[in-house]
Amino acid sequence: MRLTIDWLKQHLETKYNDKEIIDKLTNIGLEVESFENKSSEYDEFVIAKIVNSEQHPNADRLSVCDVDIGKKEIVKVVCGAPNAKKDLLTVYAPPGATIPKNQIKLSVSKIRGITSYGMLCSESELKLSDESEGIIELSSKKYNNQIGRKYFKNNSPKVIDLSITPNRADCLGVRGVARDLAAAGAGKLKEYNHNKIKFKGNQKIKVKITKEKNQGCTKFGSCLIKGIKNVESPKWLRDKILALGQKPISAIVDITNYVMFDLNRPLHAYDADKINEGIIVRNSKKGESFEALDKKKYTLQDNMCVISDTSGVLGLGGIIGGTRSGTELDTKNVLLESAYFNPTSIRKTSKILNIDTDAKFRFERGIDPDSIEEGIFKAATLIQKICGGEISKLDVQSNKSFKKITIKFPINLFQSITGFKVSEKEIIKILTDLGFNIKKKNNNLNLIPPSWRPDVLQPIDIVEEIVRIKGYDKIKTELPKKR
Repeated sequence: MRLTIDWLKQHLETKYNDKEIIDKLTNIGLEVESFENKSSEYDEFVIAKIVNSEQHPNADRLSVCDVDIGKKEIVKVVCGAPNAKKDLLTVYAPPGATIPKNQIKLSVSKIRGITSYGMLCSESELKLSDESEGIIELSSKKYNNQIGRKYFKNNSPKVIDLSITPNRADCLGVRGVARDLAAAGAGKLKEYNHNKIKFKGNQKIKVKITKEKNQGCTKFGSCLIKGIKNVESPKWLRDKILALGQKPISAIVDITNYVMFDLNRPLHAYDADKINEGIIVRNSKKGESFEALDKKKYTLQDNMCVISDTSGVLGLGGIIGGTRSGTELDTKNVLLESAYFNPTSIRKTSKILNIDTDAKFRFERGIDPDSIEEGIFKAATLIQKICGGEISKLDVQSNKSFKKITIKFPINLFQSITGFKVSEKEIIKILTDLGFNIKKKNNNLNLIPPSWRPDVLQPIDIVEEIVRIKGYDKIKTELPKKR
């Protein structure tokens, strides 16, 4: 699980420095595998000065510029901008840099017989604005003494890579990690900001979960967002996606990925206009096939959970979507899916087909069944903010209710097992901060585990939670006594 310090602090109010956060994560069982500064797509761009500009001998609309890029280095750059002139301060991209707008990686190249070393950039190419008529013009008063320095501030995100044990699916989301840190005294978990959504109409695409043996989906939430304009993601969102080691695709796709890593809530977005007569969640039939978003064609066996319409399979529930209903930059209407899929079904299907995705990784470990609305509302709000559109009411289809268990926990059990004492008041605070519902009866605590902790089933699990938060170092080591 990868996350950044800044992202973590969006959920955690803390005075801890980076080292203290790293130490605390390890102490509570969230092992830190690495902690490093992640390079940014803007690191290579530097302030430069055109010291000479002449017309290209073989092209009327091109200039050959001698560019001072700092450290007494002058390079030749062929430029087509009408404002490329002597003494202009601008932004230079060297060979090897990737241009944010089109993701083209620069190399040394010959343009009409003249070798060009990199390029001079417009605001549009750096995704700063839509201005593309000329290269960036910087103030000589502000930038004249900064030639050769990076144009963008060195604010590369600090990325933490956590090793999450299979039972802690809740910590495959940034908020889950923040919750654990808050319970361990590293700060205060910020209240989740539930944005108010102005809904317009009902979700008109019919969704049906079939009643059949081995049905892998028990709950399917959806909302329709009409009249959007899918665009490239804003810088803050691209930075989040890049910090995860992934490639930004479009606002719709990036938002669903962002919510998955933020809340541990996988989502899927369909181009609603490509869905034929509604959604059918059903078991597959042997021999059915579809082309997935990884550009591979999969032939299915019996009883694999598929999302389909009347024309056939749209994707594998909780694992991967298909190309037929995938969103594109010209998508106008989006159906957002937030569902619950059975971990056993996910694990069996992905193993047979040899598919490994971030969604599959989470669903096979057990997603919070109560996170359907939270995830879809956050994604819908972001889509509306970035892409516009009207959001329908949420539609939730379900064929099974999730029963909550109650664990009877004797308060004195903790000390009898661990050998050290924690006060009743502190035990209650720790468990409350972790999300447990608590009622005291005599010398017992009747505990209802939070919906995001399906791994907590018996009193010994409660002991482990308290020890983990208090610190394993509190347990005394005793050598066997000689007889």
